Amino acid sequence: MTKFMNIQDFSERTGISKSALRYYEQKKLFFPRERSANGYRVYSEDQIATVKLISSLRLVDIPIKDIQVYLLENDETRRQQMLGNWIYNIKKTRDLLNVSLRYLESDSFSKDIYLIEKSPEQIIWYDAESKIGEFKQHFLDRENELKRLNISFKNCYLKYVSGKDFIKAQIGFGVPFDLRIKGLSENVLIEQIPQCFCIAMPFKDSITNIQSGYHKLLSYALEHDWTPMSSVLEWYHGVDFTQLDLLMPVTQIERRGE
Repeated sequence: MTKFMNIQDFSERTGISKSALRYYEQKKLFFPRERSANGYRVYSEDQIATVKLISSLRLVDIPIKDIQVYLLENDETRRQQMLGNWIYNIKKTRDLLNVSLRYLESDSFSKDIYLIEKSPEQIIWYDAESKIGEFKQHFLDRENELKRLNISFKNCYLKYVSGKDFIKAQIGFGVPFDLRIKGLSENVLIEQIPQCFCIAMPFKDSITNIQSGYHKLLSYALEHDWTPMSSVLEWYHGVDFTQLDLLMPVTQIERRGE
C-alpha cells in the first residue's frame, strides 16, 4: 500500500526542505500527489526517488528547464544524450575555473602576461629559412599564393624550428576550422588547432630581440607549472598584421562530439 505524507513528513523523509518543495512546485517541476480536503499538500512514497533526483540535479547546477525536459523524456537514449551534454558543460566550466584560478594566482598582471581563449583554427604551414627578423618576404610570397587560390586568413604565425643566427622556421596562416582547402603546393602542412586557452605576451621591442620574449614567456610558464600544448608561436594579427604577441597554448577545450 502506498504511504501518503504531509509536507512536513515528506521533507523529513527526503531531507529536502519545505521551502525547496514549494519552490519546485512554483516552477512546475514537482507537484504534490494531491491536495487534502483542507488544502494541505499530500505526497506519496513513490515520489521520493523523483524529488531526490531533482534536488541532486539542482545541486550540480542543472537548469530547471533542462530538468523539466529530462523528467518528461521517455526515450532512454535521449536521456543519456542530455546527461552527456551536462557532463561536457560542467567539465568545460571546471577547466575554465582551473585555468582562471591559476592565472590569477600567478601574478600575471605585473609581468604583462594575459590569458586568451583561441577559437578552433586550421593553420597552413610553410617551411622558411632566414635571419632573425627577416621573414617578411616569405610571408608576402605565401600570402600572394593564398590570394591566388582565394583563401583568406585572419592570423599569421611563425614557429621556430632550429638555428641561432640563420633560422629554420615555419610560417603559418590561420583559416577557418571548417574550410576545405584545395590547390596548395605539396610542401605544405595543414594543422587543425582545437579551441584552447593560451597564455600570451605582447612583444613591442625590436624583432631582433625576440629571443628575450621567448625566454620571458617560457620562464613564466615553468615557474607557474603551465604545461605547453605546443611550442611558442609568434602571433601576428591586428590591422595589417602589425600586432605581435608571443603565444603558448596551454589547455585544450574539448569540442563536443570528439
